[in-house]
Amino acid sequence: MAAPDLSTNLQEEATCAICLDYFTDPVMTDCGHNFCRECIRRCWGQPEGPYACPECRELSPQRNLRPNRPLAKMAEMARRLHPPSPVPQGVCA
Repeated sequence: MAAPDLSTNLQEEATCAICLDYFTDPVMTDCGHNFCRECIRRCWGQPEGPYACPECRELSPQRNLRPNRPLAKMAEMARRLHPPSPVPQGVCA
């Protein structure tokens, strides 16, 4: 019974809170939350800070984004175990 829970936890931990897909090039903010690099770049569209974390709203005066390579590996494992389902034609995504 533990296997489905582990699988679900892996999927959740490997998912970006902005795009709701598996992480692509994950980065960590100063507050410790992780997002796809492109997702957080789009979210923080303004050229100057302060920048608010999309999850906790903690403010940061500058864009301090650190690559999270272990999370990238975990997201790749999740992607292999559970490939994203294709969206059927004519259905909103």
